[in-house]
Amino acid sequence: MFPATQMPNDPSPSQRRARRAALIIGGAAVLALVMIGLVAVTVSPAEEPENVNTLEVAQSVCDAGRHGTRLEDNGSTLVVDMRGGADKAGVDLVTLECILEKLRVPEGVKQKMFSTRPRDGRQDGTWAGTTASWTYDPDTGLDLTVSRAG
Repeated sequence: MFPATQMPNDPSPSQRRARRAALIIGGAAVLALVMIGLVAVTVSPAEEPENVNTLEVAQSVCDAGRHGTRLEDNGSTLVVDMRGGADKAGVDLVTLECILEKLRVPEGVKQKMFSTRPRDGRQDGTWAGTTASWTYDPDTGLDLTVSRAG
């Protein structure tokens, strides 16, 4: 008859090892593909689609009421007027920081912007196809113009 440990339809030990190896290899392959996908999503920069106007997005998200921003030049320029000590009209610091974040202004340009003194005159910075120029006075606040090519 049959040995006590093996039934007529039971796979042999070598068949069981082959199935186990195939399952392990298949599982490892699936896991590797998932990990590659996660790394690709994490490493790739989050870019806006080309047809999205980030200046319009920054204005609509950060200053929807347009209390201190305006779009010019068919949407290729964003003008930002920040409040100052004597000038109470314009955006506040939180709104300005929101705009700078939406426009992905590099930290170096932000630091230059926030350390500008009245005697420094008009300053400028560039990044990723974008140019910005600004002046600062404690009474009138920061006046910023951001332009995108195209």
